[in-house]
Amino acid sequence: MALAPTNIDPNHLVLYAYTPSAAAAGTFMGIFGVATVAHIFYLPKLRQCFFIPMIIGGIMEVGGLYGRYWGHSSVNDFRAYVLQALLLTPAPIFLAATMYMTLGRVIVALDADKDHTLIRPRWLSKIFVLFDIVCFIVQIGGTGMQSTTSLSVQKTGRTVTIIGLVIQLVVFAYFIMVALVLHRRMNARPTAISVHHSIHWVRHLRIMYMTSVLVLVRNIFRIAEYVEGSDGPIGHSEVYLYIFDSALMAGLMWAFVIVHPGRLLRAIKKLKNRCSLENAEEEKLVALNANQRLSA
Repeated sequence: MALAPTNIDPNHLVLYAYTPSAAAAGTFMGIFGVATVAHIFYLPKLRQCFFIPMIIGGIMEVGGLYGRYWGHSSVNDFRAYVLQALLLTPAPIFLAATMYMTLGRVIVALDADKDHTLIRPRWLSKIFVLFDIVCFIVQIGGTGMQSTTSLSVQKTGRTVTIIGLVIQLVVFAYFIMVALVLHRRMNARPTAISVHHSIHWVRHLRIMYMTSVLVLVRNIFRIAEYVEGSDGPIGHSEVYLYIFDSALMAGLMWAFVIVHPGRLLRAIKKLKNRCSLENAEEEKLVALNANQRLSA
């Protein structure tokens, strides 16, 4: 949330235009906490290390919400405010990083080539994660600048944060376009793996679309929040924060708990291993028959 309203004594710092709700913060701490534990449980089970950023994002959400819980009883405690500001704003960047890497791995697993995607499969994850890192640096820098008592530095920090959020919004919109193009081209030119009855890749892309919309809505809300400043209606009620940020990001994390991409990747790997074994057995049988004919 943006710092102090402009209609107060500049020597007196007001962190919130309301008292943060302990009940709301505690509830969402539990929701994010359980989702994070679920992803930690899946990590060794499905062996998909690219979900580590989502776990980090979940931990950041819990930590940021703890800052708001702390702020309920210490509404003017600067440490509590900085904790929630520095963690809640950039946390979705880590969730997005996992989504980028998920799409890249699904593309490779489906044996899609450069004609199926707008970006070469081997570069897709790297490019999007690189932009993710840039967004993180810009947003954390802007948020840090707002965590000062200087109104001019706060204003500059707010502008920097908006720039970071806009970059993230544009990058994520392009990411959705990449996923949509992949979907259309895979339907037009399917690979052998993609048409197998046991490989439900379309279901996972639909989850990707749904969660991508959640990220887009959340970023648009955050941009509106920072553009409006602390004197607007968003800054005077934390209901918007929980509806358009916490609830959406919790929905994202739980969507990937319910439909985990690791299951798809594991199913594809098992299918490929089985096909390789069957091909090896077939080649062995052909070679044996050839040897028998030569011996005869």
